[in-house]
Amino acid sequence: MARSEAVVTAVTSLNPFSRIEAQLRCFQAWKALGVQILTVNVDDEADRLINLGLTDADILRLPVEDTGQAIHGKPVPQIIATLRRLQDRPGTGPVAVVNSDLFPAMRSPAGLGHWLDHFPAMALTREECGAAETVRFGDRSPYRGGLDAFVFSRESLAQVLERADACTSAGRMCFGIIGWDYVMGALILSINGGFADSGLLLHEAHPTTYGNMDEFAQYLPDMRRLAGVESKNPTEAAAIFQRVIGWECDRAAPETARAQLMFLNPPRPAVLPDAGAMALADRLLRLCPVQGWVTRRGAIAHLAAEAQGARACDLARARELFEVNPDPHHRFCQRLLAILFCLECRGLFAPGSVPARTQYPEGNLHGAAIRHLREVHEGDLRVLRLEIASVFGGELIEHGIFNPRIFNYLAQGCECDNERLLLREILSHVQGVRHAA
Repeated sequence: MARSEAVVTAVTSLNPFSRIEAQLRCFQAWKALGVQILTVNVDDEADRLINLGLTDADILRLPVEDTGQAIHGKPVPQIIATLRRLQDRPGTGPVAVVNSDLFPAMRSPAGLGHWLDHFPAMALTREECGAAETVRFGDRSPYRGGLDAFVFSRESLAQVLERADACTSAGRMCFGIIGWDYVMGALILSINGGFADSGLLLHEAHPTTYGNMDEFAQYLPDMRRLAGVESKNPTEAAAIFQRVIGWECDRAAPETARAQLMFLNPPRPAVLPDAGAMALADRLLRLCPVQGWVTRRGAIAHLAAEAQGARACDLARARELFEVNPDPHHRFCQRLLAILFCLECRGLFAPGSVPARTQYPEGNLHGAAIRHLREVHEGDLRVLRLEIASVFGGELIEHGIFNPRIFNYLAQGCECDNERLLLREILSHVQGVRHAA
């Protein structure tokens, strides 16, 4: 039997404290595909996941000593300890480690095992998208800044674990900690494995949080030994290895295209966008044309249709769709667009302006929140206005509170006509208050 036809066992680590709905959706998609997927967690997290609908059979419980608690201050599972648990499980089929927010847009588990017909082990990149339902054949947006999935034959897993014993950073490699994917990629290259763009593992774009590059410095000796990365500067070393990822993925591009051709199967939308949702997407892209470079019209319409079906729009979900630029200057415009999107969505199923008030409830923490932001971001006005825009949007969308002073602050901090235009559009949706703007 070809490796691609064997039963695949995969492991991930669901984080019950962040974006859990998106992670659970991906987890259930792996199960529906026929992959034996497990989430590895400590007992407290496992109990929370069971309360969210998982079963004991879905969870591989790790003791705290097999996590990063002692090093990183949180019980994130150690990668090597997790792989050893996989090695001990019965079966002869391929095993995989995948990040928890990867949606498998595949016809069958053979989309993972396929790679092992060509390489002993494989590290795969993810495909960025606005919404998994809007991906079509031929769409390509690989993220090569990291590696998001790792597939091993049983033999190659044993080789990798043997070589990992010599890694000084083996105990630091944990889910959610910067750098472990690079060391795992280097280990795979050291046994003549390969890298490729998956073409099949979809990641819905969301605001990113970047780890501490000081942590990456801990991995440099192993990167030097395994991959020949000589730089002692963490940022430079990471850039060098990103180029390696790019070179290897370019080499494997024909195989990625073949995998997409054979296995790509994006999910169907639960709610199809109607004319109103498509018109909303067109309007937003006219208001902010540069957004069209990073967010597809179909993805905006799809989210609008979902919001219309739910009779509500989730600002956090809108931010995930629109805010894909890490630079606070560009993200400010994208954050305003997310706020406007939610207001426009309300117009689809509740025509008319958004009722708002200026009075805060007794005992609110608005003032404390603003003071905290000013203290934390005193030296960076762009980041400060970005965070204050979050407060403004959350209060308006989630609580119906419009703060004229905050609005004026944002208006005075605009750096281009497009930002001012979006604020005017936001203001046009608000009724029931006297504006100081």
